[in-house]
Amino acid sequence: MQLNRRELLSAVTAAFASPTLQLTAAEPGKPLFFTPDEFAMLDCLTELIVPTDDHSPGAHAAGVAAYIDKTAAEALDPGSKTSWQKGLHKVNEASQESYNLSFVKTTAAQQSELLSKMERANDPFFGQLKETTAFAYYSSSIGIHEEMQYKGNVILEQFAGYDAT
Repeated sequence: MQLNRRELLSAVTAAFASPTLQLTAAEPGKPLFFTPDEFAMLDCLTELIVPTDDHSPGAHAAGVAAYIDKTAAEALDPGSKTSWQKGLHKVNEASQESYNLSFVKTTAAQQSELLSKMERANDPFFGQLKETTAFAYYSSSIGIHEEMQYKGNVILEQFAGYDAT
């Protein structure tokens, strides 16, 4: 069987579109990769890193956990996927050891304390979590427009930056 150019292009397009179609959540609002409990924990962790304050909404409002969930679901490297799950499991274990509670059931102060311990220990998962949270937040509409107040390519009548000279 010989395909003409149009049929070949159609077949190639369908082949690349198929994995994307599989990444649609079965139910709206459900995670694509993480379990509901893992997703809730991830959402909590990212909000601790970029919390809502009087200046702008935080990671939760920006959909950072959903971004990480989609990124993990689309990852081709199995190690990328498991590093998130192993890291979340490790945080939950630390919470159980310290407070006899799962991470999401601890107080905000206890959650911050666990996160601070991870940071002081130079934990690789904390680095991955912090870096990805910052990237996702500052790539979101909320991070760019509300937090950084980026105006886009506009002509400024006066220089508004810092002069380092």
